[in-house]
Amino acid sequence: MTFREATSAALLGTLTAALALQVVPARRTNPPVSAALVSPPEVDAALRRACYDCHSNETRWPWYSHVAPFSWLIAADVARGRREVNFSEWGSYYSATRRRKLQWIARSFREAKMPPWSYRLMHPDARLSDTERALLERWIASQLSGNPIRPPDK
Repeated sequence: MTFREATSAALLGTLTAALALQVVPARRTNPPVSAALVSPPEVDAALRRACYDCHSNETRWPWYSHVAPFSWLIAADVARGRREVNFSEWGSYYSATRRRKLQWIARSFREAKMPPWSYRLMHPDARLSDTERALLERWIASQLSGNPIRPPDK
C-alpha cells in the first residue's frame, strides 16, 4: 500500500467514524424557568451575556452543539454548570444555598475563572469588562450583606 493509499484509507476511516458519531445525539435541553433570579437590569444583562448559557435553563445552543463529539462536551459542560448554579432556579434555593453560591460566584470572578477561557474563545462577547466585574462584585456583596440592591419597580 502506498503512502497516498494509506492516507486516503485513514481519511476515509476518520470521516466514516465522524459520521457514525452523529448517530448518538447529545441531550440538549432547556427546561422551563421555574424561579428566576431577579436582579437590577445592568446585573441581569451582564449575567445573561456571560453566564446564562451554562448557568440557566435559557441556554443558546450554537450550531456546533449539534455536531458530535463537540455536542457531548458542550451538553456535559452545561449540565455541570447548571448543577453548580442555575439562575433559572435561583428562587427555589434555600437562603443558605444562595449565600454559598454567591460566595462561589464571587470567588470565581476574583480568580477570573468564569467565564472559562474555552467559552470566551467561542463567545468573545461573554468577556466581562473590569466595570462589569466590579458591578457584579458590588451586587454580590450587597446580597451577602443583607442590603440587596434591588431592581427598580415596574
